[in-house]
Amino acid sequence: AVNLSTRQFSNSDLADVVIYALAHSGLSPERLELEITETSLIESPEECLRTLAQLKNLGITIALDDFGTGYSSFSQLTM
Repeated sequence: AVNLSTRQFSNSDLADVVIYALAHSGLSPERLELEITETSLIESPEECLRTLAQLKNLGITIALDDFGTGYSSFSQLTM
């Protein structure tokens, strides 16, 4: 599992960075879990969903880190 900061997650080419890292490490995408914070979801939900879809299509698992410590609620999970 790898924690991503809000700044890292908002990088528009995050999927490309992850693909590059996977290719050079030899790690299978299914073995990678990226942890994002709820702040990432709140600041730019449309861009966040687009990035999440790209990562999910690669086979990467996404975990929501520190959920409930800020502003979000379960309604945010339905986005």
